[in-house]
Amino acid sequence: MGYYGANALRYAAATAKIDTSERIAQFTALLPAGGRVLDAGCGGGRDLLQFHSKGLSAVGLDLSPELAEIARSRSGCEVVVGDLQSPPPLGFFDGVWAMASLLHIDRSRIDSTLSALASMLSPNGVFFSSVKRGMGDVSDDTGRWFTLYGETQWADHLRDAGFDVIKITGEPPTTDSSTGTVAPGWISSLARRL
Repeated sequence: MGYYGANALRYAAATAKIDTSERIAQFTALLPAGGRVLDAGCGGGRDLLQFHSKGLSAVGLDLSPELAEIARSRSGCEVVVGDLQSPPPLGFFDGVWAMASLLHIDRSRIDSTLSALASMLSPNGVFFSSVKRGMGDVSDDTGRWFTLYGETQWADHLRDAGFDVIKITGEPPTTDSSTGTVAPGWISSLARRL
């Protein structure tokens, strides 16, 4: 995770430009008013800010102390430094949001990580996740490593961790028009804790 510490300001600025409002609207529509949300892998706090503006009690969790500080400063929310694979005790949440944060978890640890996040949800709590779509593992030009999944495979992991899958959406790969580089697509999912 050295990349995120060394590039925290650049990464936070770049990801702040990504529009997640449609996915956030789908997620928050399933939460109680004023509900408690964990942004698991909150990065620079882009989504924490949106949760806070919607009147939700949002808490961020990120492995990078540098990104956690940026998220805390930008959102005004509580942000804890910790590992998604063994999250610190933070109580129960009505929703857990894992936008592009589980993609660095080794495939052999994804089920235990999903189970740990499920255990932080209240009964019938809502879980959103997005992971890179494809087969195998890839590294990008920054040296970051990503685990890829297919829609059926991701749904199976969610079910194995105790979730009832509400919706899975796959998005196709994208091509950078300036370089011709093809990036994997994404899988977004909504689920409930059983």
